[in-house]
Amino acid sequence: MGKGYREGTSKQFRWTKLMEHLFLEILAEETQKGNKPSNTFKAVSINRVFEAISKKFQVQCDAKHVENHLRTVKKQWQIICTIRGESGFGWDDNMKMITCDRATYDAAVMAHKKYEPLLNKSIDHYDEMALVVGKDMATGSFARPFADIDLDDDNQYSVPIDCNNEETEEVRTNVSSSGTSKRKRKKAQESFVDEQIKFVGE
Repeated sequence: MGKGYREGTSKQFRWTKLMEHLFLEILAEETQKGNKPSNTFKAVSINRVFEAISKKFQVQCDAKHVENHLRTVKKQWQIICTIRGESGFGWDDNMKMITCDRATYDAAVMAHKKYEPLLNKSIDHYDEMALVVGKDMATGSFARPFADIDLDDDNQYSVPIDCNNEETEEVRTNVSSSGTSKRKRKKAQESFVDEQIKFVGE
């Protein structure tokens, strides 16, 4: 980090977990203040982030780093939306975690390596990400000041999944074919149970 600060080269700049936390915290506040009128933040918000990071971590962070990292976070959010939209995956709202069984996990990771860090692991700063890059901005409980959000309560802040990317479509079509056979199996099980109940009734 120190090296990047002395030389002022963007190549030396590396985002750490703590930097990302500060980045999301500031942008969440800026969103609340209305400094994100459309899908982009005002320059004042971007400046606030890179100045805070440069000062706190003694590194040379500039607007380009912040904008690039915002793109990275958006991509990650899109992946989260995509996974949550697929069948076979659950959502633990207390842990902020996408859940799935071993077979689903193995199949998903084999098909999409980038899913791995997001499955059965708590997603860092999920609520801040929802506020900063989620589509449904500052509505409902997100309109409260960020500091007031209690991350442990039964979440009313479930974010509507709204990702229109080709990958989602491709995954949905793959999954829907397996979904129909599961439905058939479930129907067969239900009718078997009905038969059992009738039999016992007689």
